[in-house]
Amino acid sequence: MGHDGATRSRRHRAAWLSLTIAGALTVAVFAVGQAPTLAAGVSGKIEIFTGPGNAQTEKYQNGVLAQFEKAHPDVKLNVLRQPWPPENKFQTLVAAGTPPDIWLSAGMYASNQFVEQGVWRDLTPLIKRDKLDLEQYFAPTIEATRFRGIQYGLPIAMFTDAVIYNVDLFNQAGLQEPPHDYNDASWTWDKYLEYGKKLTRDTNGDGVPEIWGIDGLGSLDVVAASYGTFPFSPDFRKAAYDAPGMVKAYQMAQDIQFRYHISPTYDQRVKYNLGGVAFDKGVAGMLIDFTMRAGNYVARKDLHFDIAAKPRGSAGPKVLLYLNSLNMVSTGRNPEATWELIKYLSRPDVLPGMAVYGYTAIPPTKDGAQLFIEHMKQQRPDVDWSVFVKGAPYAFPVEYWRPNYGEVYSLVGQVGGQITNNEKEVTTGLKELNSKVQAVLDKYWAVKEKSGN
Repeated sequence: MGHDGATRSRRHRAAWLSLTIAGALTVAVFAVGQAPTLAAGVSGKIEIFTGPGNAQTEKYQNGVLAQFEKAHPDVKLNVLRQPWPPENKFQTLVAAGTPPDIWLSAGMYASNQFVEQGVWRDLTPLIKRDKLDLEQYFAPTIEATRFRGIQYGLPIAMFTDAVIYNVDLFNQAGLQEPPHDYNDASWTWDKYLEYGKKLTRDTNGDGVPEIWGIDGLGSLDVVAASYGTFPFSPDFRKAAYDAPGMVKAYQMAQDIQFRYHISPTYDQRVKYNLGGVAFDKGVAGMLIDFTMRAGNYVARKDLHFDIAAKPRGSAGPKVLLYLNSLNMVSTGRNPEATWELIKYLSRPDVLPGMAVYGYTAIPPTKDGAQLFIEHMKQQRPDVDWSVFVKGAPYAFPVEYWRPNYGEVYSLVGQVGGQITNNEKEVTTGLKELNSKVQAVLDKYWAVKEKSGN
């Protein structure tokens, strides 16, 4: 979606903090639980498709894959590491009839470009056959890797969002710090706006704050979800961008800039050299952003920050979810060996380290996620990193499948951007957006019905 942060997320995933991996590249036994039994006698070559990483994450990934080869001496792994964006090369390989065996690891954006075409193998029969325990995962991560009843992948890394706040600015405003737990029903969007107003300061009276209380709302899809609104009907045949929750989300995004003046406008960001994120400059009290943004601040000793829970709407709290998964290609040449690799990477003694050190992410399992907290605490013990994990049960995947993803994405970016930039009135603008998206849906379903699919 144009305003759900998906583009920004894909850029940040490649640029997050560098992690120190000391000692030999061995995977610590961190999480408890029974590891899946590895099959004996698998052999042959596995073609592994993967995107770019930094030098340290790639080194860790390669170390884990080498351990798998050591456990299976008759299996040879061939890693096809691709530059950004990797989905272009993947599409070429599939179209040419030379697909890899596995994508390690595909984000939801990439997964959903191919899921409808049957590119991914349904893992359900293999999961049942080998009795993999899916209860170890946070439920939203399993739901997000299902499509029309097909389990097209298994989660390996997740990213959530939260409120990142400037502790010094809270102290200067005499404000109590926001709650870190999701059981505080008083932490609502209205309270978030109230805090934003109290944090905002215009000391010289020129009408432009020196300190802004709020640096954005994060994904507007997630804000709308906290009010019980999804922008499509369950069967994706009807658009609902003009539904009440969407109106609330977009109205709030417009109001914080142009009505309350507690968040910088685009023009102010340019004029005052604030960049895309004013929080980076120390001039914003609260920012809603995902895991990697907070990771960027680890080395910022000049920035006294902490992390709080997301505010809630009438439907409760909702947290952004970005997710990477292990996807087996349905036309891969070595499915049994590939499945053994997926099981190995999903083991409770392997997956946590792969997520944290191999993808700079949160492990998607309930026990494994503790490794992320402990690892980040070693670097910034003054920050409550557990908040990102506490939000996982409330996670809402923003890169979900939708008809004609790219076309809808472009429309939301264009019209939604005009709304949030106060170029269109909210209700009128969303009705226009809804009408345009509905036309895309109608065209998509007409083609599907004509083709008999």
